Amino acid sequence: MVAKEDTFKNHKEEVDHVMSRVNRHRKDINEMSVDMRLVLKRLDRLEKKVWEQKDTIEALEGIVENQQTWIARLRRCDCDQGANSS
Repeated sequence: MVAKEDTFKNHKEEVDHVMSRVNRHRKDINEMSVDMRLVLKRLDRLEKKVWEQKDTIEALEGIVENQQTWIARLRRCDCDQGANSS
């Protein structure tokens, strides 16, 4: 009977040990999930900034194209005036 009690006690200790490890892992997982949520929030903010910068770049490209068009027109006018004055 003593052997069965010792076996039961050993199994109970093993179960307690395993449950302790499970609880530690559960705590670690919860901490990781909090960290992952923070990382995802940061990624969302970075993505928003990237899209804003992309919009800014596209707007600047439009301005540059417009300026290049005006420069080309002014050069044509200068050439036309130079041909007329000769």
